[in-house]
Amino acid sequence: MLRHSAGGKEALMKSYRIPRLQEELKKIFNIALSQQINDPKLSWVSITEVILSKDLRYAKLFFSHYSNPARHETILERLKKSSGFLKKQIAGAHIMRTIPELSFFYDETEEKAARLDNLLVTLKDEWNDDDYDPDIDIDEHLDDDDYYFDLDEDEEDYEDFDFEDEDEDED
Repeated sequence: MLRHSAGGKEALMKSYRIPRLQEELKKIFNIALSQQINDPKLSWVSITEVILSKDLRYAKLFFSHYSNPARHETILERLKKSSGFLKKQIAGAHIMRTIPELSFFYDETEEKAARLDNLLVTLKDEWNDDDYDPDIDIDEHLDDDDYYFDLDEDEEDYEDFDFEDEDEDED
């Protein structure tokens, strides 16, 4: 018989609580940025991820700014200035007892993806289609004994199994 300690149940509940809070905070911040803060420097800025500390006192907010020509540093300063307003949004939502300290970080995912796309385009451009031969027989390069086996040869191994229903034998 398995016993669940109170500490184990509490730890299980917390493991669901923090990710839920992170998602809820992300929604609150993005609504505030897109609908409530009237700062042109923060247009098209979105919070991509929120990471809460285990004690819920600190929150790391990762942001991106698609189609916003402002520099990352400028947006970072504007977000720091608006952190008081964002904290009020958390308090107004009544989802946390303590309001975490907010720190902001630029999310480089979009830039990394763009660099990867450019690299793939470069590789594709450098690819010489003359090297590709669809008529190459892969079997010439593989050792049959290592990669293939014939199931028909092993049919005798399956004769010992009775695949009939056991329920029919009991009647």
